[in-house]
Amino acid sequence: MDDDQLEESILAANSLAELQPSHHFGPRFSQQTVLQDPGSSTVTKISPEDLLVLKEKFPILQEFSDEFLQQRDIDQLLRIESTSIRIREAERSRETEDRLATNKSNMLTKFFDVPAGKDNRCTVLHPARFLPGAACSAQQQYITARQVIGLSSPPQLACYDMSSVGMGGFVTQQGWMQLGTVGSHKMKISYYNINNAARSGKSDKEGDQEMKNVSEFVLAIRTLRSAAQFATPWNLSYLALENYFHQNEFCKEQLKHDENPARTLCQFSDFVLNENSNKYRDGTGFLTTGELDSFWSSFIGARPQIKAPTPPTPAAKRTSMAESAKHQKQAPKRKWPYTDICNRFNTGHCQRAPGNCFNFRGQQMRHVCNYRDLNVPNSQPCGQQHMRVGNH
Repeated sequence: MDDDQLEESILAANSLAELQPSHHFGPRFSQQTVLQDPGSSTVTKISPEDLLVLKEKFPILQEFSDEFLQQRDIDQLLRIESTSIRIREAERSRETEDRLATNKSNMLTKFFDVPAGKDNRCTVLHPARFLPGAACSAQQQYITARQVIGLSSPPQLACYDMSSVGMGGFVTQQGWMQLGTVGSHKMKISYYNINNAARSGKSDKEGDQEMKNVSEFVLAIRTLRSAAQFATPWNLSYLALENYFHQNEFCKEQLKHDENPARTLCQFSDFVLNENSNKYRDGTGFLTTGELDSFWSSFIGARPQIKAPTPPTPAAKRTSMAESAKHQKQAPKRKWPYTDICNRFNTGHCQRAPGNCFNFRGQQMRHVCNYRDLNVPNSQPCGQQHMRVGNH
């Protein structure tokens, strides 16, 4: 019994209940022999014609004898029906859970018969394409695809109906080529940038335009996942990568000081795509969403640390620094021995992070004070963790 039937039965029961006045039955029920039921008040016997109507309306009453039903009033009969409805509702709820559990336990013993036939991926589609989705792990599906397909890719296509999902023209021709090449090492997220797809016909190089913002990257990763659903529906590695970015809000907290976070996300995505291609060739599972977290930590930890922008210097301090620099320019110059201290740091012009400053010879430079006392021969640098300008 579906929801519409249940609602219809309840409405019918309520309508019949309204037919019974407070002291006697409605006009449909004839008053005949009065029977006495132990523990209950006097009831009027229901006529066989009226009882037949009730049995047709409420099938549960057909399970009882006419004598039993004729000794009950309308209110008692309706309570029997409403109780039966609630019992069936509870059984139906348990039935859904039991059915799913039974289907899972029978899955290993029930097989689909796949008939032989032909398929050209276009006008003639084999019935096996419409089998229910695989219920095994995504990793097992990925590994089985490697065993079945191998490294020999079928002919690559670019005629998938992406327009039906609102993404027509979002993928470059090179993107379709690499997506159809199993285990490709040339996959790039930029092949799925709509701006690159729009200019691919005018340029020999596809995917060479850098993404400008994170929103552009979000669209590109969604385009890649949608295109893969058409070309390689068994490959869920792209879905795992997209879901990782969504769960971590596209790593905006770690990239809040990055001048171009979209470029960093593209570099990490290209790294993951390359790792998954290696795993496919090795016959192992792709990087899951949980595993990508540790890969991101290693990736972002190996990059130079991005410092927060330096707050503007107050006007009074700028004046003091300018006067100090002017005073030092007026002082007599003396040639000192070479040191590995960064001169640009001491004038407030070095934008590199400490430990990541190198001169043109590749030698690492220290960010410490290089002040020397001109009145002391062979004076040594100050060496403190501050700039010369504004402190000496």
